[in-house]
Amino acid sequence: MKTGALRNVILFLTLCAVFLSNLFAVGWYYYAVYNDNAAPDADIDAVVPSALKTGDKVGIAAPAGRARPQRLQLAVDFLTEKGFEVVVADNIDADTEYGIGDGSEQARADAFNALARDSDIKAIFCLRGGYGSMHLLRDIDYEALRQNKPIIVGYSDITALQAAVFQKTGLVTFHGPMLSPNYGQQESFDLLFDMLTEPKDGFPLNNINGTAFSVFSAGNEGTAEGVIVGGNMTLINSLMGTEYEIDLKDKILFIEELDEAPYRLHRYMWQLKLAGKLDEAAAFVIGDILPDKEYSDPEISLKVIFEVLKDVTVPILYNVRAGHGKNPLTIPIGARVRIDANEITVIQRVVD
Repeated sequence: MKTGALRNVILFLTLCAVFLSNLFAVGWYYYAVYNDNAAPDADIDAVVPSALKTGDKVGIAAPAGRARPQRLQLAVDFLTEKGFEVVVADNIDADTEYGIGDGSEQARADAFNALARDSDIKAIFCLRGGYGSMHLLRDIDYEALRQNKPIIVGYSDITALQAAVFQKTGLVTFHGPMLSPNYGQQESFDLLFDMLTEPKDGFPLNNINGTAFSVFSAGNEGTAEGVIVGGNMTLINSLMGTEYEIDLKDKILFIEELDEAPYRLHRYMWQLKLAGKLDEAAAFVIGDILPDKEYSDPEISLKVIFEVLKDVTVPILYNVRAGHGKNPLTIPIGARVRIDANEITVIQRVVD
């Protein structure tokens, strides 16, 4: 082959390689941006909502249980008195208990999505927990949440929604007091709204009752840094094996639970252990573990959790008053935190 012809072949092949490389890069970009199944890159900063301001429009949703009229009115009045314009989700009084069928899941997803798609709604407050949030996960409009970045507040069954939202969008949500079960717990709401309205580059997390967090053992005292994820144990385990499963690699796992027998808590922990999740976590934060009526001693519930964690060498804190107890502190799910001995510090903004 002549030198000129060889040069042209090499040039052609080079141009083809450049074209294919650029085509791959563009294709991957659009996949990452528009494919709802893509989890957020661990190296990308968390997506944070805008800070709430007086006069903002906020929504009330009930993805996990029907709203009782009196409770709903109290919630509307509470948020209105705080200076917000309140929008109540459609079908908020529809029954959501097990066995109802009749498209209830789609109706509740549509009602939540209507709030998520309204760019004027700056926050979505979940009225209550209950049962059924995970049924909605396939139908949630994650792209709308990614674009509009509303504040989302709730706990208990709402853990399923918060986990899915973080896995799909990277949006920081708030495991904090809900408008019905925590109504009247002013200190808890004061802490929540301080977190939602005042952008801070960092701040400590502390129990509202003033008690200190506890370290599990001398071998679990130390420092750790990572994104805090988790919530209710039942929902964390229920999402295992799904596309919404919580990624615990180098994360700090927060857990809380209510009315579960010790053997069930033990089973939940063993499921995480057998799945390799406990080996992946950078640290553990144990919130309210409130026993069921048959087992009135909360120490038993903690004991079965600690039994599974006994060989873990990363930091483990407990006596963190977050979850189903009275006046819970708010945990910003998806935010980066640092553990140092028995202290927890949020080390990033959770609202802008």
